[in-house]
Amino acid sequence: MNKTHIGLLLLLMAFFSLALAWNSSVPAYENLDELEHTEVIRHIAITGRLPIHGEAEVAGFHVRQEASQPPLYHLLSAAWVRLWDLPLEAPTAKPIPETFVACGSGDTSYNRVTWSRDPYLEFPWQGHRRTTHYLRLLSTLLQCATVIGTWALARRVTPRGYLALLASAIVAFNPQFLLIAAGVNNDNLVTPLATWALVLLLDIWKRGPTPARLLGFSVLTGLAALSKLSGIGLLGLAGITLLVYTWQRRAPFKQVLVWGLLLGIPALLLVAPWLIRNWQLYGDPTALAPMLEIVGSTTTHVDFWGTFQLMLRSYWGQLPCAFYPRALYWHFFILLSGGFLGLLLRPRRYSPERASLLILGGWFAIIVIAWIRWNALTPATGGRLLFPAAPALAVLLAIGWQQLHRNLARAWSGLLPLGALLVLLFGVAPLFTPPLRLSTTPLTTNTANIVFGADDITLHSYEGRLVKPRLACWLAQSSYCRSALDLTLDFEASHPLSEDWGLAVQLVSARPGDNTLRLTYDAWLGHGNLPTSAFPTGNLLREHLLLPLPESSLPTQAWKLQVAFYDEKTGARLPVTVEGQPSGDAAALNIFRIPGNQTTCDAFPLLETPAHFNEAIALTHAGVEPGPSGWEVHLCWESLKAVDGDYTVFVHAYDADGALLGTGDGPPMAQAFPTRLWQPGDRILDIHTLETDRAPASIAVGLYHPQTGARLELFLGTERQPDDAFVILSP
Repeated sequence: MNKTHIGLLLLLMAFFSLALAWNSSVPAYENLDELEHTEVIRHIAITGRLPIHGEAEVAGFHVRQEASQPPLYHLLSAAWVRLWDLPLEAPTAKPIPETFVACGSGDTSYNRVTWSRDPYLEFPWQGHRRTTHYLRLLSTLLQCATVIGTWALARRVTPRGYLALLASAIVAFNPQFLLIAAGVNNDNLVTPLATWALVLLLDIWKRGPTPARLLGFSVLTGLAALSKLSGIGLLGLAGITLLVYTWQRRAPFKQVLVWGLLLGIPALLLVAPWLIRNWQLYGDPTALAPMLEIVGSTTTHVDFWGTFQLMLRSYWGQLPCAFYPRALYWHFFILLSGGFLGLLLRPRRYSPERASLLILGGWFAIIVIAWIRWNALTPATGGRLLFPAAPALAVLLAIGWQQLHRNLARAWSGLLPLGALLVLLFGVAPLFTPPLRLSTTPLTTNTANIVFGADDITLHSYEGRLVKPRLACWLAQSSYCRSALDLTLDFEASHPLSEDWGLAVQLVSARPGDNTLRLTYDAWLGHGNLPTSAFPTGNLLREHLLLPLPESSLPTQAWKLQVAFYDEKTGARLPVTVEGQPSGDAAALNIFRIPGNQTTCDAFPLLETPAHFNEAIALTHAGVEPGPSGWEVHLCWESLKAVDGDYTVFVHAYDADGALLGTGDGPPMAQAFPTRLWQPGDRILDIHTLETDRAPASIAVGLYHPQTGARLELFLGTERQPDDAFVILSP
């Protein structure tokens, strides 16, 4: 065994190990279309027949659009189920309510789980979940053939062994390929079949069309088409290749005819029964019509540029509901760009193999065209749809990098498995990890005794702060370039719970009665992984959240952090008690000053000389207007330096004789922005209402401490004002 073969063996071992890790890390049915494919397999294993749209669903099989798929992968998988006597029970997994699932783009990678489960009872796998994980193992074995086929394909193009290993590594350590190889999906059969068909096609081109090669190619192509319709495109590529080959060599017509029949007839004979069945059942030989009725058709103009960008990212990594942190894509874009750059800059260096490269490029082009056509029919941005041509693309990229720099090409073979491991650790695993279980109460900033419900869930401790997560901004996603709430919550369930309560984390206006939200986050614990019905008793569950604040046009003010548990269907919340005392239906944990838009006071009269209170707060604008229930006093404060304590604004109205007409005392912004949170430069527009029918002759305003009554000293210029009150003359 030479070094190249040893390298291939080590690469296969690494691929198989990573695929097993993906299999274990991703819960059952959280892979792409996995439940539907599993149900098609279960239908075949139980009934011995292929599912028919409508009938299968009525019989309790959740096959949906996958009943339209060519059946070879599902037939093979059903045989695998029977071979190992795997359970055939119906899946009991329930979808998580949509309120707690954040598919698509979002500010965080939380809540990307779609199916309910008890994450603490994953192992050992039981029942239908065991069947799913064993079916994933079959997929991994099938994709080992793809990795080996990529190596064989590259060796047909170039004798350099390290390029064959690089091409195999580009396929094997693509995180999306690992995800598919660790899932139940018919991509796992069409890809190896198409790869080995390409190997035979290159043999036909380079060594000549023998009956064995032509027949082998045709059979593999027919089987590929019976796995996924895109496999039939190999016939078109082979037809063009054979025509060019015979034209260059002036082969006699009879010979060309025989070759053509050997190339096409076996494949068509393999596919024909499937096509005829579909025609009889649906009036459509491809069975795409009933599939499109289920998945929906494209009804608007397709943004192919936006679709292309999504495809590019998902080719390297995408779970059903989430992309990975953006840093995990950087090396892929470097790999892709460098490979194509090498092919474009130095095309002549591989002129002897140009025909082989054109064949590989032609297959990739056919699959891309099929992808474009499919997106014109229905939204389907997934890059995995290009996987039948992934080995061809990998060979092209490997050669491109070799033409750029040989040592860099060699280095990629070691970098790619490391990149795949990083995606598993920092992209996949965090999405499906339940809350950390703690045996004792940790030492955190705030201890608490907050109980939700009738002693159902207790919050023992918490820590919350506003941060600027610069590292996450660079490495994860752009939403973390904003300020974020960094929150840690330690919960305990005192007894087993039967209901699934949702956790609500909110930043609500500090003004009483104002329900304006600056942030709201709704989920099950564990970033969506743990329903409360699966809460273990006797342990603390630590929930850590990093929640970016949404962009907002709201002014700078105070926001109250509160948490609650509620019923997703009715919205009813669990009652809250704090230290044994009823405290409504939400637990208030903290209050934060959150910067926002700077308040403008230009609409109100500017004071000739600002009123300075203890050289910490300035009153810059003041005005009086009639209001619906009296007189409205508009005050514009500016913070000069921080103050200790929360001060109350006094607003006293007097008549011409100095008699008190009414007061409008209250905290600034009606408690929405306590003075202890003010920072230098803050400007606060403050409105107070004087409930009096008589027009005041003057209004005295100032600030005092609500507990001691002591007023802040007021100066106009250098002179301290009587009673530390600023007098506004009525207009």
